[in-house]
Amino acid sequence: RAYWKAQKAALKEKFPDGWNPMKKLSPDALAGIRAIHQQFPDVYTTPVLAEKFKMSPEAIRRILKSKWTPKPVEEIERQERWIERGKKVWARYAEQGIKPPVKWRKEGIVRDPIWNMKKDEREALVAEKKAKK
Repeated sequence: RAYWKAQKAALKEKFPDGWNPMKKLSPDALAGIRAIHQQFPDVYTTPVLAEKFKMSPEAIRRILKSKWTPKPVEEIERQERWIERGKKVWARYAEQGIKPPVKWRKEGIVRDPIWNMKKDEREALVAEKKAKK
């Protein structure tokens, strides 16, 4: 069997649903991982980077193996997509009552004012709303 076929079969066995890591890193973080590994390969090995970035060694291996670099137009689009992703993620966090960082608050992502109340006042208001339904 050709090497690539064996590799493809091994990856299919390892990841039956395809590769979809839980944690996604920004394009800047990916570039940073590649840069520090290139400068200090004996210090920043794959396992060390995996531990520092709290990712799987497989994800770090794939990042380091990748040689693709975006064209300037693609890079702008990637940055815009990353910003949109950040807005969605922090909007979800804001719904849960987590206060977004200043960067996202300037973008208009704020949590419900009910989260600014004291806990017992907030619980009383929620209970009152439930009673009305």
